[in-house]
Amino acid sequence: MTDWRTLARTISRLENGDREIVSELMQLPLTGNAHIIGITGPPGSGKSTMCNNLVSKLAANYRVAAILVDPASPYSGGSILGDRIRMQSLAGMPNVFIRSLSNRGNAGGLNRTIVSVIRLLMKYGFEYILIETIGAGQSEVKIASIADTTMVVAVPNLGDDIQASKAGMMEIADIFIINKADLPGANILDRDISEALPQRDPGWKAPVLQTIANRGEGVTEIITAIQEHGQFLGNNPEILTAKRRRAATFEIKELASWLLLERLESALTPELTDKFLSGKIELSAHLDRACAQLLQRIGEI
Repeated sequence: MTDWRTLARTISRLENGDREIVSELMQLPLTGNAHIIGITGPPGSGKSTMCNNLVSKLAANYRVAAILVDPASPYSGGSILGDRIRMQSLAGMPNVFIRSLSNRGNAGGLNRTIVSVIRLLMKYGFEYILIETIGAGQSEVKIASIADTTMVVAVPNLGDDIQASKAGMMEIADIFIINKADLPGANILDRDISEALPQRDPGWKAPVLQTIANRGEGVTEIITAIQEHGQFLGNNPEILTAKRRRAATFEIKELASWLLLERLESALTPELTDKFLSGKIELSAHLDRACAQLLQRIGEI
């Protein structure tokens, strides 16, 4: 029986910047059999309803975790939208874990510890890990850095075809979803996206699926596409390895940025900033040398 409380507490420690648990989790492999699914798209496209439907359906046969990345509260830094509010109906299922994760104001729309959370969920034996992003425009393409399968959701008549193209969404989609397909313009959007979608990986052409998430329509087709993409990755391990390598790179960059900024804040004394203001020091040269020394040390690991 899974100890949900311990799992939840560990994630809370991650969110709060507990270095001990961060270091411990980064030693866990990122090569497990879990299928990591990213769900992204503009606000109001129905991502949460779709995520709810997918978790409910997958949980009939698999252990499923859903991480809902929410905007941070400007006061506490915590999540504004709670998992109990958004996905209450799934809370009692024995093989489902749902957690809201604040993005902590991260411009990339993802929590800096998201890959460590994935490592932890892999350790707990989850077979599907769904990550729903906040829907914040161009920054949302970062989900492709950590997901095995990236699902992009669009809605008819909201200019999503143009918006997706500008934001780079077309380039990251492994599966493209047109939700609210009962609205006028769904078939036109389907045609336009199908014609414009590039082939992201050799041998895989992203399918374009129409759904009506609030009625539960199209869920089976989405799961079929997810599993077909999973089989494709299984048959092409070099592509999956490249995806996991990108996830590890994302994790390293986020950790380095966090630790560097944390130390920089303590180093920026009033005396130092006064020297900079008065032009007594050329700060960029010092920072450049410090970065060069840091990179040299990293290369020696």
